[in-house]
Formats: sequence, C-alpha cells, structure tokens
Amino acid sequence: MKNILLVAAENSAETYGLQVMQEYAEKHGPIHFWGVGGERLQRNGLEIVVPNRSLAVVGIVEVLIHLFRIKRVMNLLFRQALERRTAAALLIDYPDFNLRLARRLSRAGIPVYYYISPTVWAWRYSRVEQIRRWVTRLFIIFPFEVPIYQKEKVTFSYTGHPLLDAVRVSEPRDQFRRRHGIGSDEILLALLPGSRKSEVRSLLPEILGAVNLLHEEYKLKVFLQKAQDIDSTSLAAALSDPRIQLLEQDQGFNLLNAADAVISTCGTSNLEAALLGAPFVAIYRVNRLTYLLGKRFIRIPLYSIVNILAGRRVVAELIQKDCRAKPIFQEIKKILDDRAWRQQMLEAFAGIRESLRQEQKPAAIICRQISADLASKET
Repeated sequence: MKNILLVAAENSAETYGLQVMQEYAEKHGPIHFWGVGGERLQRNGLEIVVPNRSLAVVGIVEVLIHLFRIKRVMNLLFRQALERRTAAALLIDYPDFNLRLARRLSRAGIPVYYYISPTVWAWRYSRVEQIRRWVTRLFIIFPFEVPIYQKEKVTFSYTGHPLLDAVRVSEPRDQFRRRHGIGSDEILLALLPGSRKSEVRSLLPEILGAVNLLHEEYKLKVFLQKAQDIDSTSLAAALSDPRIQLLEQDQGFNLLNAADAVISTCGTSNLEAALLGAPFVAIYRVNRLTYLLGKRFIRIPLYSIVNILAGRRVVAELIQKDCRAKPIFQEIKKILDDRAWRQQMLEAFAGIRESLRQEQKPAAIICRQISADLASKET
C-alpha cells in the first residue's frame, strides 16, 4: 500500500489534516498516512511517529531553545520517508519546520504538497523562493494570496478556507445556554487562551485579570475552552476560580455560537469566532526578544487574520505591552455596551464568510490533485 507523510504539527493543522484523510479514504481508495499529529488523527488512522505536542513551539527565541529536539524530529521523519519509500508528503502550515523538511524531501525526489501558505504577505516574503524551489504544489486558502503566487510563478491551487467546512455547531445557541444554566439576564463570556503552553502561560493571567474586572460590572457566566494538547496544570489559575467552567475542545464551536463576547488569542480561533458570529477581542504576547526580532520584518500593520481579511481593523488587537487586563476589560465592555460597534463587527464577519466560500471542499481539491499526480507517475 502507498504511504503519505503527513505533518500536522499544530491544533488547526490537525483539523485540516483530518479532513484530508477522511476525504482520501472515502473517495480515493486505501493509502497509509503516517507522520506528525495528535489524538484526533491517530483515532482516524494516522500512524503517529512524532506526537505534535512535541513541536508546539512558537517564536524565534523559543524555537532556538528547542532547536536540537526539532532537528532530531526532522532527521527522523526524513530517514523514515526514505525507508518507507513514501509516495508524497503533505505538510500543513508550520513553515519554519516544514519548509526545511520540504527542501530535504524534494532533493530526495519525494513530491511535496504544502497546505496553508506561509504568511509571506505579512512577513518574510523571501519564503516565496523556497516554496517555488522545494514545493511540488502549494494549496492556498485566502483569495488575496492568488495574485501573489501568480506573479511569482509558483505552482498552486486555490482551495478556499477549510474552516468553512469544519465549523459546525451540534447544539443550538438557546439550548446550549439553557443546558449550562445561563439566564436571560446573564452574559456568556468565552475564553480562548491558546493551543500552546507558552501562549496559555503568557496570556491567561491577563485574561483572568480582565474577567475579575468584568465581574464587577456584569452578571457573567464564564467558560474557558481547553485546547486538546493543553493539560490541566497549565490552567490551574483558572480552574481554581469556581466562577469559571472548563469546556473541552469538542464543545468549542457550540461555545462560540452561544457566546456574547470572546477573549481570544490571535490565530485560527479568531476566524472560528468570526465565522460563528461571536464578537471578540484578539490578544497576543510572545517573548520580548522574539517580538523585537520579528517586528522589523513585518510588512502589514494588522495581526488578527480577521482584520487582514477585512482589510481594516474590525476587531481590537491587544498585542505585547497592550495585552493587559484593563485594556482587555475595556474592549469587552465596548462589545457589550456599544451596539453600533458590535453590529459593525458582525457585518464585517458576514462579509468575510462570503469571501471565503468555495463550491468544492478544500480537502476534495487536495485529494483529487494528489491522487491524480500519484496515478500519473505509475503510467
């Protein structure tokens, strides 16, 4: 049986990788996926060679600290790709790792498919040259990426965004609120502190400070969504507060759909909130040296993907020194008290949803392309 190396090193990548694996199994016959992933992918047939939690590192300084471990993982994957005579590699996002792996795989004659473009439109545009040289085909998810790769003569397919297919609620808003005892006069506040331990460690204290301030002015019910690879010890400060209820990741979409306001780390969760019509404030903070080193290369003034897609600041971004309890409190207060601001945000979210819509599922486009390429190699 043919095998494909799949690298889904992050929480969102696991969601997208799962869509591809399920589509391939349903439409394109048996193939063995192996590589990097988490529990969800393992339950659906991925042979885990490296658990993705071992690669959950973000930031220049943080990557340098874990460099030797990351290099060992890359060497292991490359060696196994050769030993298994893998038919192709599907690398999802995570460019600092995956572009280096792509170079080694491509040099060894292994076709490399790259899903979710590095954010060359925001910083490190030089990565376009690496993609052109080492990636067989790039699958891009944002419409504004199309002219960039057309201009640079990169082989690519536009798939639309996979979250449009992934974001589904299993419980209506009113039913969720009733089940959790949320009264008609109460505000449901959702907390999304991140999917990496470093994010939670940095952001959670400020989030909890904002929650304390909000409790002074509003009748709140507060829910914290626990990402799959975050353990309870990382959330100890929140769990010690009886006013905060913990929800597992599989309830995340239901929570966002029912929420009146959300405090969310920058990242995929911002887009999830927007697609579900949940007003939010975007927050982020990394190691100070990482920020200073990276800031000089940033090409655009926006951080949240929702603002980037809208082409303007439709949600507040509290980054680095601005990511403090009081500013977070003030922005949530604005969402709750300023109806015009809230409505403006929701209208922008609707426009983003429409701009990302595609007739075909992204996973179907990807699987059809890879399957056709592998079939053509046999003839």
